[in-house]
Amino acid sequence: MTKALSAEEKRIRQAKRDEKKIEKLLNPKLDERCYEILRILRDAPKHPEIKYNSKYFENHFQTSNITILRAIRTLKDMDLIEEKQTHGSYKIKKTVEEIYSNETKKNIALVASLKGLLQQYQNTPLFENITKLIYFLEPKVAKEDSVLSSGRIIVSPQMEYDINVKNWDKINEALSKNRKIQFRYTKPYTNNEAERLVWPFQLILDNGSVYLFAYSEYADCVLLYDLNFMTDIVITEEEFKLPEKYDFNNYCGGGRLGAFKTDNVEKYKIRFTGYAKDWIKLHKWADDQKFKEDKKSTTITFSSSQFEKVLQLIFSWGSQAEPLAPKKLVKRWKEEITILWKKIK
Repeated sequence: MTKALSAEEKRIRQAKRDEKKIEKLLNPKLDERCYEILRILRDAPKHPEIKYNSKYFENHFQTSNITILRAIRTLKDMDLIEEKQTHGSYKIKKTVEEIYSNETKKNIALVASLKGLLQQYQNTPLFENITKLIYFLEPKVAKEDSVLSSGRIIVSPQMEYDINVKNWDKINEALSKNRKIQFRYTKPYTNNEAERLVWPFQLILDNGSVYLFAYSEYADCVLLYDLNFMTDIVITEEEFKLPEKYDFNNYCGGGRLGAFKTDNVEKYKIRFTGYAKDWIKLHKWADDQKFKEDKKSTTITFSSSQFEKVLQLIFSWGSQAEPLAPKKLVKRWKEEITILWKKIK
């Protein structure tokens, strides 16, 4: 038999319920459905022929009308949409003046800037999740997306990459569960397709591309895989223990030149002239870099395991960059220049 609650216990429970209710009213949060409704309503003026009413959203979400009405009520209570429909459609409320504290304005500006820096990854769930997070933290921002779109820190126009979102979702799920994955991988430049079983460690964002950093059971080492060259990904039931030092940064030999690594840490020495001799001093290529200057040049020495990235950066400066060490870098540099020379003869 259940023991009857005393009057004091009932009072305490009711007080806790009232406290939660007040907290919900004072600090409202948008759930996934509310966020999606606002997103659709922001684009509604582009489609005046559509009636964005409860029936529309009922069909869109494939849920009951009462569930939609509950979400609409939440949005109205948060002063995000008009109380009455306009021409048969719900409408985002923009007539109420928004008043934010200075601290809130700073936070919005900060995250808006972050969103700008992530523009290279607009086609990934990461970009969408950042936007959702902003709306969850400050729901009224969702009324007018220009608050975020007006970020004053952006990236310059970049080459666009078509990121495979399905691959992202599967790998992200495997990461969260520490599950091994199987997939077919078409090696760039060779078109050789191989089946792999790996332990996924990290998703790495690099200059618009996305890579999986993982331990390969076949190769018995850690490797980078371009998401766009992976197919038939299967999340296995087999779990793995994440190593203590799994972070990609532990494998770069101190280099800071993006998503590339080799097994050997090498000492590099490069002389820069012209404009590059001043530019190089303002950038960090590696943790242990050192500079030596004279009137005409700046010479940098540093350690890294990112051979190909170092070579790319040297060629990006043309005649203003000259590799001095290691010998294999100088040899490769000369070989590439010879090939280029033959092409213009």
